[in-house]
Amino acid sequence: MGLQEEIVKRSREIHTDRYSMAINEALSMYENADLEIHPEFQRIFRWGIQQQSRLIESVFLGIPIPPIFVAARKDGVWDVVDGVQRLSTLFRFMGALRKDDGDLDAPEPLTSGDYLKSLEGVVWNESLTPSDGENSTALSEAQQRFFKRARLDFQIVEHTSDEQAKFDLFQRLNSGAHLSEQEARNCLAVMLDPTFFRWLQQLAQGPEFAQTVSISERQEEEAYGVELALRYLSIVTAQRSGLSGLADVGEFLTSRMRSFIDSSDFDRDFEQKRFVDIFSWLNEALGESSFKRYDAVKSKYSGRFTVSAFEAVTTGLGLNYEQWKQLDDGVRPKLLRQRVQAVWKDETFQNRTGAGKSADLRIPYMFEVGQKVFSLGD
Repeated sequence: MGLQEEIVKRSREIHTDRYSMAINEALSMYENADLEIHPEFQRIFRWGIQQQSRLIESVFLGIPIPPIFVAARKDGVWDVVDGVQRLSTLFRFMGALRKDDGDLDAPEPLTSGDYLKSLEGVVWNESLTPSDGENSTALSEAQQRFFKRARLDFQIVEHTSDEQAKFDLFQRLNSGAHLSEQEARNCLAVMLDPTFFRWLQQLAQGPEFAQTVSISERQEEEAYGVELALRYLSIVTAQRSGLSGLADVGEFLTSRMRSFIDSSDFDRDFEQKRFVDIFSWLNEALGESSFKRYDAVKSKYSGRFTVSAFEAVTTGLGLNYEQWKQLDDGVRPKLLRQRVQAVWKDETFQNRTGAGKSADLRIPYMFEVGQKVFSLGD
C-alpha cells in the first residue's frame, strides 16, 4: 500500500470536529458530567500556582490559549485528552473543581502576573478568601463576566473514530510532558476503564507488595509500583510462545493492559487473590530481601531490588499457585526461601540477567526459570 492509500485509509478512520465555547459553557458541561476531567489526571499533571496564575492572566489579556483536545464517548461525554490542567486551573480558580472524593478543590490566591501585577492575591469571589486571613482581592462582577465569556477552542475526536485514535492522540500530545511510561499508561487506563486503573492501583498499594519490592520515593512518584504489578500480571497470564520476539517492554505492558480491560475472561477477583497471596507469602518468608541478589557463598541477600528476580520469582509462584496454596503455613516459608535461592543459582537465570540484556533475551527465560524452579510436582 502506497503513502496516498495509507493517508486516505487512516483519514477515514479518524473523525474530528472543532468547537468554540465560553469558559462558562465549559464549566456547565463539567458540572453536568458532560465533560470528564479525570481526578487521576489532575494529580499527575498538577501545575503550581505560578503556572495557574499565568493562564488566568492570559485569559484576561485575550492571549490565545492552546486548544483543548477531547474524545467523544459513545454516551456523549467528552473525555479530556489534552488540556486537563488548563481546564482544571480555570475551574479551580472559579471554585468549582472537585477532587476525586467529591470535595471542592480549594483554590489559592493568584500570584503577580508578568503584565498584570495586580493579580497578586486575587480570588474569584469573597467566599473563596483564604481562611488563614491572607490578604486577597475578589474580582468584581464585571471582571467575572468578562472571564466567563472568554472563549476556549475544542478539538474533538468523534466517537465514530477508530478506538485507538484517542490513545494515540494522548501519547503524541503528551510526548513532551515529564511523564514516566507508566504514568502515561495510567492515563490510558483511566480513559479505557477507570475501574481497572483503580483496581491495579489498589494492588500496588498493598502493604505486603510494598514491603517486598521496597521501591524509592521517586520511583513511587513515577508509578513504578503500578508498573511492577502490571508487569507481574502481564507475564504470569501470558503464553510462553507469546513472549518470544518481545521487542519493547513498554509496548508489551500496554498491549497486555488493554487485553485485560477488553477481555471478559480476565478474572479480577481471582487475580487479586493470587496477587495478595503471593506477596503475603514472600513478605513472610523474605520481606524486603525477596528480590535482592542472593550470594550463595556468603549465604546472604544484598543490593537493591532486581527486576529479573521479580519476574522469575513472581511468575514462578503464579504459574504454580495452586500447588503452593495447598502447602501448610508452617512449611511454606522455608521452602520458599530455598526456591528463591535456587533461582539465583540457576544457570539460565545467570546467563539471561544483567546489564544490557534486552527484554526478548530476558523475560521469556525468566518465565521458564520461574515455572521450573517453583514447580512442586514430581
